[in-house]
Amino acid sequence: MVYNEVRMLTLTINRQADQPVYEQVADQVRRLIASGELAVGTVLPPVRRLAGDLGVGLNTIARAYRALTDEGFLVTKDRAGVRVAAPALRPTEPQPELIEGLRVALARLKQAGISGDELSRMATEEISALGNEGERE
Repeated sequence: MVYNEVRMLTLTINRQADQPVYEQVADQVRRLIASGELAVGTVLPPVRRLAGDLGVGLNTIARAYRALTDEGFLVTKDRAGVRVAAPALRPTEPQPELIEGLRVALARLKQAGISGDELSRMATEEISALGNEGERE
C-alpha cells in the first residue's frame, strides 16, 4: 500500500490570544481542509513532530487532532497515521451545535456594528474562499 508523504503544516500560534492553543491549531487545520489546501488522504505530521515544531505539549496537538477527528475532518488508521477525511457522500443534517455556533458568531458580529448586508457579503466571501473542493453533486 502506498501512502502519501506526511505534509508539513505551517501553523501560527498566538500565545497572547484568549483562544486555547489546541483550538488555534484545530481552526487552522479546518480552514486548510475546507479550502482544499489539505487534500483528502493527506497525512498530517505525527503528534510528537507537530508539537515539537510548534513548541507546545503533546497533549495540545493530540487534543486538536481528537477534536478534528470527532468533527469528521480527520481519520486515524492504526500505524498509517492521521489523514484528512473524505467529505460525506451526501449532505447530512447540520448538527444543532453547529447552527448555534453560527448564530452566536452572527450575533457577535451584529453587536459589533456589522450591518445585515455586510454580514451577508462576508458570509458569501467566506463560502467562496472555501471553494468547491470536496463538493459532490
